[in-house]
Amino acid sequence: MKESLGIITIILSVIGHTPYIVDTIRGKTKPHLFTWLTWSIIVTLAFFGQWISGGGAGSWGTGVTGAIVIIIAILAFRKGTKDVTRLDKVFFIGSIISIIPWYITKNPIFSIILVTLIDALAFVPTIRKTINNPASETLFTYLLNILRHGLSLFALGRFNFTTALYPIYLLVMNLLMTIIIYYPKIKKGYKNKS
Repeated sequence: MKESLGIITIILSVIGHTPYIVDTIRGKTKPHLFTWLTWSIIVTLAFFGQWISGGGAGSWGTGVTGAIVIIIAILAFRKGTKDVTRLDKVFFIGSIISIIPWYITKNPIFSIILVTLIDALAFVPTIRKTINNPASETLFTYLLNILRHGLSLFALGRFNFTTALYPIYLLVMNLLMTIIIYYPKIKKGYKNKS
């Protein structure tokens, strides 16, 4: 059962990110360069932390997503927004530094906590950009990610703080992004009814 859910999370990751990649190539979606660079490190580190801590099939989707995030980061060099602030650089450096506690303690828990916090902070440029221009993001990707991260929790080989923290956080952040992207449409709908 867990393996089936793990495979579903991989499929959902590919399906969910494909429109984002296509929209990026077409110039509709403008990924924030430093957010995606930072996520490349974070998601890869989260995958290895989950895997080593017994995440099993529940970590498969994170691993595939890590590869996809790297592809989007590469696309962001040419097709994304590059309004890089000092804070963006801090998040990027923080994501690299977050490897150190794992190396020192031989336990991924502190690194997983750090990358989750850094990920949340690194999300700020994308949230800021999306609040100002909701059409600059692909709603479908975030909607599918809500389902994917929910299923990944049920696919975890071992459900513990180290394996569950990152997918729970991603579930919440994708829900937030869905609201930010969709809220102007709801608001516009209410104005049209008035």
